[in-house]
Amino acid sequence: MFRKVFIFNILIFFLLFFLLEIIARTFHMADLTGVSKNMLIFDKSIHRNATNVEAIVFSKKAFTDEFGFRVPNKNLQYNKNNSSVLILGDSVSFGVGVEENKTFVGLLRNDFKNINFFNSSVPGYHLEHYPEILKNNINLNNLNDIILFFTLNDISLEQTVVNADKKEKKNKNKESINFFNSLRSNFFFTKLNSFLRSKSVFYMWIKGISTKPSERHFYYTYPIYKNDSSVESLNKEIRKLKKIIKNNSLNFLVVVLPYEFQTRKENCNDQFLLPQKKINEILLNENIKYIDYTNFFCNYEKPNSLFLKYDPVHLSAKGHTFVFKLLKKDLNYLVNY
Repeated sequence: MFRKVFIFNILIFFLLFFLLEIIARTFHMADLTGVSKNMLIFDKSIHRNATNVEAIVFSKKAFTDEFGFRVPNKNLQYNKNNSSVLILGDSVSFGVGVEENKTFVGLLRNDFKNINFFNSSVPGYHLEHYPEILKNNINLNNLNDIILFFTLNDISLEQTVVNADKKEKKNKNKESINFFNSLRSNFFFTKLNSFLRSKSVFYMWIKGISTKPSERHFYYTYPIYKNDSSVESLNKEIRKLKKIIKNNSLNFLVVVLPYEFQTRKENCNDQFLLPQKKINEILLNENIKYIDYTNFFCNYEKPNSLFLKYDPVHLSAKGHTFVFKLLKKDLNYLVNY
């Protein structure tokens, strides 16, 4: 009898979950995440995009070329007579969750026919990875310009996250955030989370409203920018990149993009924008051209619509179009634009 009741309850649970999943997908209540196994190649301490693959990244098809760069389709041919721009970045400039032709790199590619855009962005990269990417691709045809899209987690998250001050420790909301961040080290939870986030929109919705990922990820990264040694390490990585670029007589531009949590009306202030202040000071002192788009996001009527749902940093199709329009106005410093 007990066994029958147990089986019946299990069936009811899965039926209910299935129905809720249909509702969640119908009303697009959240976005799936996750990267298919054939997309990334892991080699010792670094990973990279596989070459010439078709993969699923955040539920969208993604293609790479012979270099491992994201391209709109398998048959993309670069024009050998064009000048070229190398894009450096992580999953944000890769454009996870968005079709390539709707990402800001894809939109630039379609708009500037006389420019080759090589998108070397790799999900999960930090600033320390970019010098190697640059060295490996320094001989790309007619390469003139390097554009780095910098997000707050480009400061290495492998470093120990410093503790928040006493006032922050007393905040129960932040204690809850720290609890969910601690689950990252649990093997079983990590595996289960990895499976569900790529399969279930309903799970992503529940996770989004219960764990507050935008706030959680911000407070996971934010304390690092209060640590002087971490900021100095960031400065050293930027100098490495700058040296390679300078030695090869290339133009260099850094585009700074915000976290969703920072763009909320109550958070667009000096306290929450401290990371941008630190980053901009470094770039200014190093005499590196940069554009910080944070205030443009803050001034947008509904900035959360510029990001994937319940996502701390990745842009929606609308967000990519927004950044593209800003870039189109600002890229006139480059030759042939």
